[in-house]
Amino acid sequence: MDEPAALIDEIYEASFVPERWPELLDKFARLVDALGGYIFTVSRGASAWTASDSMAPHLKAFMEDGWVPINTRAPRAEALGHPGFISDLDVYTLEELETEPIYRDFLRPRGLGWACGTHIRLPTQDVLSINVERRLGRGPFERECVQLLDGFRPHLARAVMVGARLGLAQACAVADTLEALGLPAVLLGAHGQALALNKLVQSMIPDVVQDRTNRLTLVEPAADKLLQTSLSALELGQLHRAAIQSILLKGDHKNPPAIAHLVPITGSARDIFALVHSALIITPVAKAAMPAGDVLQALFDLTPAEQRVFTGIAAGRTLRQIAETGGTSYDTVRVQLKSIFAKAGVSRQAELVALSARLGSLAR
Repeated sequence: MDEPAALIDEIYEASFVPERWPELLDKFARLVDALGGYIFTVSRGASAWTASDSMAPHLKAFMEDGWVPINTRAPRAEALGHPGFISDLDVYTLEELETEPIYRDFLRPRGLGWACGTHIRLPTQDVLSINVERRLGRGPFERECVQLLDGFRPHLARAVMVGARLGLAQACAVADTLEALGLPAVLLGAHGQALALNKLVQSMIPDVVQDRTNRLTLVEPAADKLLQTSLSALELGQLHRAAIQSILLKGDHKNPPAIAHLVPITGSARDIFALVHSALIITPVAKAAMPAGDVLQALFDLTPAEQRVFTGIAAGRTLRQIAETGGTSYDTVRVQLKSIFAKAGVSRQAELVALSARLGSLAR
């Protein structure tokens, strides 16, 4: 069966216009009598995805209901290392399909359960999984259907590579724009690997930051541990639940104190080739007076109550004094202080006071 030339043209068009992928995946699925198609990023914990309209509700539920760590489909398929499309029966036995949780408890109750897919590795070492899914009653993919899809794989791989390269070029442009605004910044991939650094942050290498193979690191061990915590939460799509998104860099005789802000890059879930997951923006600060309360909230995501405690500590008041003036209990203030420690990346009140002195310039 010949490859439809029109569909190949659409594949290359989608490499420049990501919004075309859902419609393309639908047409691709219909070639092999499948319900629909979808793409997700294996190495990001499947946090980025795009799908045909028929599959989008299922993918959304799959992500939101916590099936990513339970799913064995993707890791098993990737472990095979086959440079082509494979079906369920290449990965599982019929007996395994009866007991595998992803099939038994998610796919089959939705009337699904037969897939055919392939993995494509990107220049950033991310892996895209391209799949089509059939209804359960239709039965598994025949070998001739797998071979038909294999004929499109070289075109899909080239289109994916173009999309990835465009994503990297866009990342570099964003980094340069932040440099023009005077902001040292590095744009990070799914696992914290540096995709684009502007010259301002490059000047901080290797004293403040280091561009390592696995991920960008902060030289100060305590700060880097906090960065790793937030990157791990981001990889799981849970950064909004993480306590730390702004990290104190204490500095030394060569480098002034600074605040490193980890900013999630969120956008359309359908923009599968937006390889940038976050931006790390480093703001040097100088010793000065206590910054305004709204600045503290922006820096460390403090609640209004936590802001009052922070301000009280910086002003030299005891926890009991803060509790009395705020009309709350001593134990409540202690809990709020513990939360502030986690968000600001410190462990003692003295460090909190020192931190407040270093942030004064931000208020101005």
